[in-house]
Amino acid sequence: MHSEHFQSLWVVLPIVFVAVSGAMYLLLRSFDPYRTQVRGRLQQLARGEAARPAEEGAYAENVELNGDTEWSAEAAPLGATRSWMRSDRADLRARLSQAGLHDPQAGTRFVIARGLLTVLPATTLAVLAASGLLSWSVAGLAIVFAAGGGYLIPGLWLARGVDRYRAVLRKGLPDFLDLVVVCLDAGLSLQESIRRVGDELRLIHPVFAGELSRVQRDIELGAPIDRALRRFADRSDDDAVRTLSTLVREGQRFGTNISEALRGHAEMLRIGREQAAEENAQKASVKILLPTLLFIFPAIFIVLVSPAAFKIQEAFSRTEATAASHDIVPAP
Repeated sequence: MHSEHFQSLWVVLPIVFVAVSGAMYLLLRSFDPYRTQVRGRLQQLARGEAARPAEEGAYAENVELNGDTEWSAEAAPLGATRSWMRSDRADLRARLSQAGLHDPQAGTRFVIARGLLTVLPATTLAVLAASGLLSWSVAGLAIVFAAGGGYLIPGLWLARGVDRYRAVLRKGLPDFLDLVVVCLDAGLSLQESIRRVGDELRLIHPVFAGELSRVQRDIELGAPIDRALRRFADRSDDDAVRTLSTLVREGQRFGTNISEALRGHAEMLRIGREQAAEENAQKASVKILLPTLLFIFPAIFIVLVSPAAFKIQEAFSRTEATAASHDIVPAP
């Protein structure tokens, strides 16, 4: 019996090793930065070739008539698959940027972590089932749940990271606006105000100061202030930052007073934060009801009822002892 288990184990282990190695190779190859740059360059060349003069269009029509239309139809699904993979990687990079992860290798690490969390628990359970430590009926269900949980856990972690990063940015945005208004009223330009405020907020709001340093770098590279702020809004995908970029753009376009608009925006953000705090306070009474019923009330019930229960048990025991003594008949 043990020999059969060992034989099945030696059969399963090479298959698992080949599957894991192939999956890791495909993941690393798909998210290789060098290959991504090469693909981007090839796409640029392809777009340049698409803009050729009209006489080359006649040659393309002749090629299609000669039978290359079938090849294009066969290659269309492959192109659609590659386009979907590129869009998926772009969405992942945008999502990681919204969570504050701006490292170019963050996407590769995220995909590798998701692959490992999906494959390794399922592989471990399969090996245990093949060695006879688990039955296949239990192991099959556990493999499904382990693979699904391993695939979903990185996404849930990333969603939580996005929410926390947005909360940090919203916490520092009103202070940033107030300081910018002070600098503008003192006669500084908007670009110089952003630079000075970024330096001042580095100790209090380091995350927001890091985003401001990226905005300042975009401005130094030649981007207008409204475009740099719009890139900041695209990175964070936060409505408050997007409103800030809109106010700056409209102020520069129509020549309105930007300091008054920023002061009003800061006041609206503080009012919204107060309303959110009041809403959370109102929700707390409802959220605490379930833990109270599950944990606090049983403990209170035990503390209050246990002494009475003990006394009732002692009274019943005395009554039974008295009844038993009266029922004893003395010997003649």
